[in-house]
Parts: sequence; C-alpha cells; structure tokens
Amino acid sequence: MFQGIAIPAVFLFFMISGAMLIDYRQRMSTTDFFKRRIKRVLIPFLFWSILWYFYDIKWSAYPGPISHPLPSVSDFLISFANTNINTIFWFFYVILVLYLVTPMLSAIAKLKEKDYLFLLVSVYVVINCFILYPLEVFKIQINNNMINFPLITFCYLGYFIAGYLIHSGYFSKKQEDLLIVIGFVMFFIQVLLISCGKGLNLDMNSSTGPIVFFYSVGLFTLVKRIMGKINLSSKFSVIFKTMASTSLGIYIIHPLFIRLFDKFFSVNEMSLLHI
Repeated sequence: MFQGIAIPAVFLFFMISGAMLIDYRQRMSTTDFFKRRIKRVLIPFLFWSILWYFYDIKWSAYPGPISHPLPSVSDFLISFANTNINTIFWFFYVILVLYLVTPMLSAIAKLKEKDYLFLLVSVYVVINCFILYPLEVFKIQINNNMINFPLITFCYLGYFIAGYLIHSGYFSKKQEDLLIVIGFVMFFIQVLLISCGKGLNLDMNSSTGPIVFFYSVGLFTLVKRIMGKINLSSKFSVIFKTMASTSLGIYIIHPLFIRLFDKFFSVNEMSLLHI
C-alpha cells in the first residue's frame, strides 16, 4: 500500500528534470549543459558506486546495496554494468540516457514545435501503456523487441517530455483539469485494487502501466497548479532551493542511515516501523 501510494516519487523527479532541462538552450550552450550534468550527476554516480561497492563487501543496508562477497575489478565492472551495486541507483542509468537525448528534444522545443513532443508522448503511451503493459498483465509472450527497444518507447521518456509540456503551459486549463481528474481516478484504482489484494496480479507499480503513468502526470499537474498560486517570499525561496539541492545526496546515502536506525532500535527490515 505504501509503495503504491508513493510510487510517483521518482517519476515526478523525471518530470521535473524534463520541465527544467528540455528548454536549456535559453540559458546555456549544449557544451555547458553536458559539463553541468557530468559534474552534478555522472561524477557522484561513479564515486558513490565505488564507495558502496566497498561497503557491500562486508556490510549490508536494505534497501539498496547488494552483497559482493568475492570482490574484484571484473566483478565491479560487471556489477556496475548490470545495476548490481546499489539497486536504488537504477535511476542514474535512466536519467543519464535522458540527458543524452535532451539536446534533440531541446532543438524541437526551440523551434516551438511542441506538437511533435506531444506526439512522442502519445506514441510512448500507446506502446507502453496499451500494448506492452497488457501483454505483461496477461503474460502473453511475443517477440516485442522491435517496439520495445527504440528510444521513442524507452519507458521513462514519456515522463520526461510530459513534465516539460505541463510546465511550459502546453495544455489548456480544461485539459489540465482532465489530467488531474484522471490522476485522481488512477490513484483510487491503485488503492482499491491493492486493498482487494489484486494489485500483485496487475503489477500496479509497473512504470509502463497506465495507472502509474497517469497517476504521476495528474499529481505533477496538481502540484504545478497549486504552486502557481503560492507567492513565496525570497527567504522561503532560498530555503526551498537549499533543501532541493540536497535531495540527490540524501537519495544516494539514505540506505546507510536506515541501516543505522534499524540497528539502533532493533527494527526488522520487514516491520511496519521500518517501512
């Protein structure tokens, strides 16, 4: 239940990233864009992957780190390539791929051809939410490699572009209202099915499913609407900006503090208090 309610968290991060970065050409060159991404994301990713790998040799911290009882350079490289150092680092691999395609998306945005970006999101939704997800639900095995691997159907691209479109005012007020309503409906379906014990069969937390996608989009639109009506003082703006700048660091190291909490209070990893 907790997982089902909180599932939009990382997808909101992808949407915020799209909202803030797809129009980067208005503020910086492509070279500067990649320099900043390398400094802020790639270097911390590599640095903390190495640190967590050494930590994983002797200790554990749930969730996240994966045990490596037989450490070696080859084991590290294989583990790094397969996201088997720290499971919560999966989002690094996703966001780095999204950064690579951002210049192309930004070029479309600069031409003020947002309809093409909306088309990309539409293709994403049709293929992932209404073709691949039903195949997953009904356990139908077909060779879908031809529609599953092209970048246009990459299972997080839709979130990235949708965040930009919503943030930039692409949708009218009535259309945003509809997105919010659909988001609420998907939220209640999520909670209802999980409460009835049927969520597992439908994989309610699948990122490619329509429930999670439209729940996340509706929530993002609602937050954008609410924040648009709030006038923050310069003092509070600085506070929020400072807090926001710490989020990546918290995400990277939080398993260690959860581990310390569990050990100090003798909490089981599967207990309600741990959750």
